[in-house]
Amino acid sequence: MADYYDITSWNEKPWFQTGGTRSKVIVEDPKTGKIYYFKTSLKKEKYDYKYEYWSEILASEIGTFLGFDMLKYDIASKQNNINLLETEMGCLSESMVKEGENKLTEGIRYLTGYDTTYKPEEKNSKKMYTFQFIKNTLVFFHMGDFIDDIIKIVILDSIIGNGDRHQENWGIITNYKDIIKILQKIPKKSKKGLGNQTLFSLLGITAKTKRNELEKVVENFYLRLPSNFSQIYDSGSCLGRELDAGKVKQMLTDEKMINAYIDKGPSEIHWEGEKLKHYDLIRKINNEHSAVVKTTVQQIESRFNQEAISKIVFDIDKNLPFNLESFKLPNERKELMLKLVTLRIQKLINLIK
Repeated sequence: MADYYDITSWNEKPWFQTGGTRSKVIVEDPKTGKIYYFKTSLKKEKYDYKYEYWSEILASEIGTFLGFDMLKYDIASKQNNINLLETEMGCLSESMVKEGENKLTEGIRYLTGYDTTYKPEEKNSKKMYTFQFIKNTLVFFHMGDFIDDIIKIVILDSIIGNGDRHQENWGIITNYKDIIKILQKIPKKSKKGLGNQTLFSLLGITAKTKRNELEKVVENFYLRLPSNFSQIYDSGSCLGRELDAGKVKQMLTDEKMINAYIDKGPSEIHWEGEKLKHYDLIRKINNEHSAVVKTTVQQIESRFNQEAISKIVFDIDKNLPFNLESFKLPNERKELMLKLVTLRIQKLINLIK
């Protein structure tokens, strides 16, 4: 079950930048000095997904149980800085990187580095965000093995019903201590050139390289450094987070409705320019990468236990203090979440057999 934290007295880091569509604040635990991300649910104009942070937490817990490498999310609250009587609820995750040691680079940096015509903020570029594009990009940066990690994410998203795996919702972690050392060794002026020619030729730096160009040169080199695929994060657009109480109740008693809802779930990652449903995308991937698909699905099947997942879902908010009980997940929504996951896993298993 998720742990609970009151982060009202934690230190905010407003000068740090964060991505994503939800309200996100970077905070520091004053006792340990560790950095965390605190995210609330999406509330914008006509959208109010009040239980979205619970979906993020449950996606993490269920994904971990099924064997995926998930970033852990816990529940947290803080008093509103403007209205001290108002409590903000959200999910809390420890930063995957340590300042001065490594860096998380989101997929968008690699994709735009590989193809400068790709502009995800433009509608015409959405069809470019394909499995093939991601695969070609990873191969270009000598990270072709990471396509297995992308496939595992696609499979996870089919289980939780996440349709928002955009180019900022996956990433690669790289150590950059060596890059700092490289920059420190570059002389501002030198009659004898740039010194270590083997190192600088590797970076693409020559005696004619201007100092204001060095940062871009080093950045391109950095993208090719040996790295690790990150844990799976930002998966909260799932588990029926957009459904209101009436739809939740109706879906629990209407088998056709719930199956139609599952079947129509689209994947954000396209296939050769076409936006497909989750299971259609997995079928396509399975034709080319059957080994990793079958191994992952077999792992899920061996770990799946409906009673255990039910306990995860119904105990997820057990650690909330008494004064915050109004923020707990309603039982009917928990029932629907459990049913959605169970049906999706069964559909996935049958898909590969």
